[in-house]
Amino acid sequence: MKPVYGNFQNFSFLYEPETFRFELYYHRFEDETEKLFLSGRVLQACGMALPEDAAFSSCGDYRTTCRFTTFSYEKDGRPLGSVTFEIDRSEVRLRCSGNVSAEGLIFWSEDVSDTLPGVFASDSPVLQASSGPAVRVGDDMLFDRREDRILRFVPEGTFKLGFDWGQKAYSFRAGHAQGVSSFTLHIRVQEHYAAETMHMRYTPINKNGWFSTAPVGWMTWYSVRFDACEAEVLENTRKMKELLGAYTDNLVSWVDWEWYHPKHNAKDDAGCDIFSPRKDAYPHGMAYVAEKIKEAGCIPAIWIAPTNEPRKNKWFKAHPECVRGPWPNWSGQWWIDPSYPEIYSEYIPMVIRRMLDWGYRAIKWDCLSSNPAMWSNHRDELADPSVSPEQYAHRVVAAGRKAAGDDIFMLFCNPVTDSDMAAGADVFDAARIGGDVFGWYEFCERAIDRLFHFFPLHNTIFYADGDNIVLRNEFNTVTQARSRVSFYGLTGLPVTVGDRFSEYDDARIDMLRRIVPVVDVSPVEFRSKFPIGGSRKIITAFSRSFGDWQVAALVNTREDPLELTLDFAADCRLETGDGRRYAVYDYWKGEFLGLYTTGVSVRNAPFETAVLRITPIADDMLPTLISSSRHITQGGYELVDMKRDAAGGTVRGTVKCVAGEPCRLSFFIPEGMEIAARGGVWERNGSCGVLTILSSDGGEAPWQLRIKK
Repeated sequence: MKPVYGNFQNFSFLYEPETFRFELYYHRFEDETEKLFLSGRVLQACGMALPEDAAFSSCGDYRTTCRFTTFSYEKDGRPLGSVTFEIDRSEVRLRCSGNVSAEGLIFWSEDVSDTLPGVFASDSPVLQASSGPAVRVGDDMLFDRREDRILRFVPEGTFKLGFDWGQKAYSFRAGHAQGVSSFTLHIRVQEHYAAETMHMRYTPINKNGWFSTAPVGWMTWYSVRFDACEAEVLENTRKMKELLGAYTDNLVSWVDWEWYHPKHNAKDDAGCDIFSPRKDAYPHGMAYVAEKIKEAGCIPAIWIAPTNEPRKNKWFKAHPECVRGPWPNWSGQWWIDPSYPEIYSEYIPMVIRRMLDWGYRAIKWDCLSSNPAMWSNHRDELADPSVSPEQYAHRVVAAGRKAAGDDIFMLFCNPVTDSDMAAGADVFDAARIGGDVFGWYEFCERAIDRLFHFFPLHNTIFYADGDNIVLRNEFNTVTQARSRVSFYGLTGLPVTVGDRFSEYDDARIDMLRRIVPVVDVSPVEFRSKFPIGGSRKIITAFSRSFGDWQVAALVNTREDPLELTLDFAADCRLETGDGRRYAVYDYWKGEFLGLYTTGVSVRNAPFETAVLRITPIADDMLPTLISSSRHITQGGYELVDMKRDAAGGTVRGTVKCVAGEPCRLSFFIPEGMEIAARGGVWERNGSCGVLTILSSDGGEAPWQLRIKK
């Protein structure tokens, strides 16, 4: 029998009654062709194997608001079950009666890496993230980052998302609840999801430029402030390359606003502006600095604020009608009037071209958040006040992007409010999410807590930038520095050092190396959170072809000791019960804490962050990797592959090593199991075994563990 096809508006189904296989299709109204997004089958059970003398019949019709088709199966007049497809303008409903279930594959994005699993609604106070196709218990939606739309599943019965590494596709399984002989699965599509949820224009993050993950670099402002100069930039660039060059590529050296601002004074022009650097600090000019940064093997980046100036630059003088002021502000007093088309056709492109001609390949655009406020306060002075200040701001940055092209990395600096963010989020590759973070409590309020609010936009529309990572003694103890590092390392934020490298001791250098390069991390809850209390929990789930695990950061933000509990079910959304066990490894202390079933508690010192890897333990997967020393993700970056032989007696893999630095792989080994190791030095302490690999030239190193019979 031919497959049966049915359609209603955006959805269609194709069903083969004899094989129980079905396909679901979707198209937007503006699309001409349907796209397959789900392929599945109803699992045959309890009499629905369709014997030769069994029969099926179908019935259905179009109604004004939906279409439904029911396929009924029977034998000798006895009903075996039924499968119904019901479609209306908002969803497809798969209804099954009889002791059956359904399973299949989901194809929601053109590139599966743009499909992000998540949960539609959650009241959890935990900031949850994922790296790779990591699916948690309760996940019920897939977000298409490229198209800004979600595929949501609402079950009446049981439902579970998964990922099929062989097919490189997400998978699902749905069935009836215990004691019930039927189930219904509602399958819904919501277009423009992030744009409507976060109330802003949406353009997917650009992964085709310099950075496929968030960048790593150094910046002048926090490090040296108004002592910034040619010598400081080049010395810290050289030192950054020396200390971090073996750990990550594409290091960025950022020249911040001091290159044409000698102090905090809106009226002090000091003979410099956006076309003319400070001669005392940069005597050879900005092109020279960019060239020397490139010679050091790094990417030159520069700060700009073209919309307002301390003094009237040459273009402002030539176009006085386009300038308003003096309106004193921390960064200047002369402001563009965005009413004039010359702003977009001449001035902004001129500024961008100057930076590119000097040799800069990344731009930090500041002071944008001040413009809408100034234009609002002086609305009656604008030539055309009929356009909203936010819309004007968007026109300005869009002109900048057009002049720069897609290959230039652009950082949106310091959008203070959601409205500021909406003015340019779709234009920039990264965006600051808060104010300056010199002090500890500034960092907690303006980086950690702001990320809880803006995390749905991270790695979807841009990289959320928590500002510079400040580790020096002036603002941090070693414990506080390690907490800052943990925050950046597990959320996938840009890592921009805000200290002179000469101020770092060995401990700070080492902890910084543990979070570079930045690993691709995405949100799983597309709603803002507002944390309270003295602790924060950040949990990133990792999924690779060789395994799944979670890494949790338990943060004590206060100056008193605090006991923190990680609940595997509530916080991590892991399965518990039925003999399930999880190995817990403390990364910073380098300790295996043991096996736990429902959760684990730790006592944190003041300002301390405990970083714990949570790894499922199964008897047929022993020995089990439970940590790696190279990177804070403990396998998310450095572990290239890991395989077991068919008999399960040998585990082998490949790990990325840094030349001359020991890489320690830790494994759970049950009592009575003896191991023969290759590729490094093997040591055992009870149920934890450590393989230390030392590569003289770096690169990928093979290793192997074999169970002795």
